[in-house]
Amino acid sequence: MASWRGVLGYVSLRWKEPSTCEACGNVFTCGATITGCWCTQVKLPKDTRTNLRSRYRNCLCRACLEQARGDETP
Repeated sequence: MASWRGVLGYVSLRWKEPSTCEACGNVFTCGATITGCWCTQVKLPKDTRTNLRSRYRNCLCRACLEQARGDETP
């Protein structure tokens, strides 16, 4: 069942296993499905996204993405 659960997670968040944010360590549900992800709703400058991708390998929670967005505000 575990392998099917991973596949079903891309169809419905109901089947997603919890993720751990690399930045803060909090547990959250990654929103990546075949229709997209909630993280794309957090608008970040291209440079910020590039920086985050170079520092972290996996997903970050919404709070950390919003914090990164806030850090870029002049």
